[in-house]
Amino acid sequence: MALPLLAVLLVGACAGAGAATPIRMFYTQDRPPYTYREQGEPAGPMVAVLQAVCAELKWRCEVRFLPWRQALARAEQGEADGLFTVADIAERRRFFHVTRPVLMARYALFARSGQAFVYKGPRSLVGHTVAAYGPSGTAQLLQELTQGLDVDVRVEPDNLTVLRRLGQGAYGPDGLALVNESTALTLLQNETLAPLQSAGVVRQLSYHFGLSRQRLKPAEHQAFDRVLAQLCRSGATADLLLPYGLPVAPCR
Repeated sequence: MALPLLAVLLVGACAGAGAATPIRMFYTQDRPPYTYREQGEPAGPMVAVLQAVCAELKWRCEVRFLPWRQALARAEQGEADGLFTVADIAERRRFFHVTRPVLMARYALFARSGQAFVYKGPRSLVGHTVAAYGPSGTAQLLQELTQGLDVDVRVEPDNLTVLRRLGQGAYGPDGLALVNESTALTLLQNETLAPLQSAGVVRQLSYHFGLSRQRLKPAEHQAFDRVLAQLCRSGATADLLLPYGLPVAPCR
């Protein structure tokens, strides 16, 4: 059955790459400011970097948007050659070769406007209800932070649901949300949500591409990483990310 998804060829990396050139399928989610649709086509910093890598490798790359749970499950089952945007965590490395980092981000706690809470470490969460979206690196971090502590952890299907329910008081008067900081600020700017405020940065992280261990050979993983490294060292990655105002990851 055909997937009711947006499917757009990202690169005509090779105008002369005939039908014999296989399509490399990448799954992602609609998650501004990292990935989103612009005039019906995939856009955002991670898409821009993927375009550059695929062009250099002369791959015919296609991106499909899915809700994250579906994208993750189907990619783990080998339905896609790659998945993004991913954090470098053990659960991802089971199914994917996690590439070198592309850009940097931060996990932050958000509270309702006027709330006095300020994050001072995991024990400051005791007695609170804290929500995150999952399955994700965010939800895993929340589980790690609250292990053995009296914290009511909630996992929601997406970040918008987390922030909306937080603003509505669904997590109680002292409820909190653990969210990617840039994602939360973008949603607060673009969606109709109750006023929220940052309550402290929890951890810095990097974002990567995940390349399928089932569908791609180790040599293809290495080639992808090699191009990412070249783009970083040449300053091309920084130039690609500059219009988006997001920090590039250090070159390794």
